[in-house]
Amino acid sequence: MLHLLQGAHEPVLADVGITRFPPARLEALHGNASREAETCLDRAQLMLHLMEGALEGEHPPEPALLQRVAQQIGRTLADHRRWRDLADNAAYYRDHPGVKARISAQL
Repeated sequence: MLHLLQGAHEPVLADVGITRFPPARLEALHGNASREAETCLDRAQLMLHLMEGALEGEHPPEPALLQRVAQQIGRTLADHRRWRDLADNAAYYRDHPGVKARISAQL
């Protein structure tokens, strides 16, 4: 995603790539990524709640379905971590312009 946003010819590491963004863009990235992280967490919690309800019912789901739901919850939690990390990195570079400038100069 960052590769496309930056219009770079070669992919760069997300942590390093966002140092090219101005503070306002880092702020927007932080806010949007934070919201995405929260959405992922909400989805994972909802899936867990639905799975609990299904298991308490008269006819519990097949093990294969439970496995697929558990795998989806795992993927959703991994997405949550990635969005949260991106939000944290954007906030860090927004709040530490000296570090941002040093890293950006090395690109």
